[in-house]
Amino acid sequence: MKKILFPALLVVLGTGTAFATKMANKTEKATVPGYRMVQDENGDFACVAAGKNCSDIPTGPICQLADGTQLQEQISETFCDNLLREIP
Repeated sequence: MKKILFPALLVVLGTGTAFATKMANKTEKATVPGYRMVQDENGDFACVAAGKNCSDIPTGPICQLADGTQLQEQISETFCDNLLREIP
């Protein structure tokens, strides 16, 4: 009985570890909404939602709209910073 139980336990443990590692790698791709800075008629800036999701992982091409506007992460209502990247 011990000769069968130990190898079966190792297979189950290995499968669980592989699944957990795969899930951990998937969660590192953080999806965040993209924002752009817009200046109003008073000269004040606002951080406006662009309607496109991007990634905050700093690798890959820069996330941008069709017109070339680069999208950033919203820090506050009046400030955007940290260029976002395209979702792989």
